[in-house]
Amino acid sequence: MASIRLSYYEGGDSFLVRLDPRVKLLYILWVFAMIMVFSHPLYQSFTMVTLLLAAYLGGLSVWSVIKAGRFGVYVGLASWALWIIFLRGEGVALFKLGGWPVTDLGVMVGLSVALRVTSVLFAFLVVAMTTPTRDIILGLYGLRVSVVFSMVVGIILRLIPQLQAEHATIIEAQKSRATEFEKGGLITRFRKHTSYVIPLALRALKIVSDLSIAMESRAFDPYAKRTFGRELRLHVVDKVILALMAVALLGGIIMRVTGLGGVASGMLVGRGQ
Repeated sequence: MASIRLSYYEGGDSFLVRLDPRVKLLYILWVFAMIMVFSHPLYQSFTMVTLLLAAYLGGLSVWSVIKAGRFGVYVGLASWALWIIFLRGEGVALFKLGGWPVTDLGVMVGLSVALRVTSVLFAFLVVAMTTPTRDIILGLYGLRVSVVFSMVVGIILRLIPQLQAEHATIIEAQKSRATEFEKGGLITRFRKHTSYVIPLALRALKIVSDLSIAMESRAFDPYAKRTFGRELRLHVVDKVILALMAVALLGGIIMRVTGLGGVASGMLVGRGQ
């Protein structure tokens, strides 16, 4: 049976784990901003390189991050394919697939959208896997985010891995009852997968109900003034990283304004979208 995890946090004492949680949360926003500034995959690859570096500094294996965010990878690949279909009549045709032309514009724009989807997800996962949930809540509160939103984020970070474990447990239980999810046609397999939707939904409602009762029994007041056992302070390395992110973002905006980092038909770098 699948064990229940309470969070994505992997533990350890890596460089990324020791960073101020506010810096790591701002890094997620930085990744989102950088990946949106450019529409050319070549320029977006700089942001992807920083994700690989962050995973290395966090003591994480790239495969573990990809495995945790595999659903986002599927969504990115699907969006890439859809954009190739949508833009099949625009740009320079590279080749034909099933009678449909595959254009350079469709490939580049689709890849750009896929990188945007996956990069933000992987940035979130790297931070979640190297930061305890309580530190994420503390970091959000330190960034002047409301207590209600901070608590919602913390609860979601705990519920997602728990529901994933519950899903795996239900799947194993259904397989023990001779349910073969991989066999049959598309409609047949879809019907088989509905066998775990209801029990998973009921389990999710039970978890949320228990959580709400526990919070009410402790007289939780989201608007009360709070004190924390740990006081956040930015160290020199935190300030250096924030400065580097600011310089990189400013440089990216200047490059984009000057015409670099866009995608146009018939060229790898040209006018923007």
